Amino acid sequence: MGQTGSKMAHVVVLGAGCWILCSGTVYAVIGNPQANQTDIPAAARSGFEITLGIEMMTGETKYSVGAPFRFPDGNSAQGYFPLSELEWPLDIWLARVSARLDVGQNWRINGVVKTDITDPNDPMTDRDWLHASNPRQLDVYSTSDISGFSAFIFDVDVEWTFMQRHSWSLFTGIGYQYQKYEYDGSLVHQYSPSGQFGYEYFGNGVVTTNYEMTYSMPYLLVGTEFQITPAFIITGSLAYSPLVTAEDRDDHLLRSRVAKGDMDGDAYMIDLSGNYEFESSWFVEGGVCYTKIEVDGEIDISVYGIYVLTEREEAESSQTTGYFSLGYRF
Repeated sequence: MGQTGSKMAHVVVLGAGCWILCSGTVYAVIGNPQANQTDIPAAARSGFEITLGIEMMTGETKYSVGAPFRFPDGNSAQGYFPLSELEWPLDIWLARVSARLDVGQNWRINGVVKTDITDPNDPMTDRDWLHASNPRQLDVYSTSDISGFSAFIFDVDVEWTFMQRHSWSLFTGIGYQYQKYEYDGSLVHQYSPSGQFGYEYFGNGVVTTNYEMTYSMPYLLVGTEFQITPAFIITGSLAYSPLVTAEDRDDHLLRSRVAKGDMDGDAYMIDLSGNYEFESSWFVEGGVCYTKIEVDGEIDISVYGIYVLTEREEAESSQTTGYFSLGYRF
């Protein structure tokens, strides 16, 4: 699917989520004639809370490069896409710290910081298609162990509750999420599925590739909150970012080849969580999240520090997470 079709799909998903949430609003007003704007909020909370927890993430961040090409002399050339595709795994555990500040009855500020506590177990895979005569025939395939890794995620949003009922509320807001991943890859095995000569190598544990990817995502969100019991609250939200920017750097150490990409695109995020207060001021929280990011742009390639080529680049990331936290409400 192209970028236009993909963005349309994201808008449909966001619209469907908004319709579901707004349908709840209509039901609360029509299905419950006694409800009115003076009802108490769905979750009567005090001013500040903090949580500490762990989070499991599965997924990948992947990028592809290929035609069209632009050269230092200003000439350009057409070709096929992709020529090369690298997929970096995101099967990791994260430590997370989150905080929430209530400002009056209708406003709140949320923030969360996450960092890795494990490295990915799955290998990085690298695929190359070398011959225009049969661009779908895979010519080179390799796997690399992840010998070094770091992840940092920061997310902050401001939410406004514009509809409140006795046990239900609807909110909207704006936010910003930043993600950065760094990898060291050590070649395990490279070979040619199409039978090309000179491409079979076995690694010896030496780091052969460094890769960095950074995503910057301002977003809009809409959500709902249900108070199932006085101690148990369920919250769901849907967010969309039409202004994602991404930068990556791929350093092939054995060939002194460095590629730097600059991309933009969009993303959406779905979040569902539950909060249970088991003792005064103490609570546990768990949730699941899904994030999909798609960006495209250009990547500049240098060999031994000399610029040689610019290619088209596309990148995407699919991230599914589940977390559990212990919190205290002040």
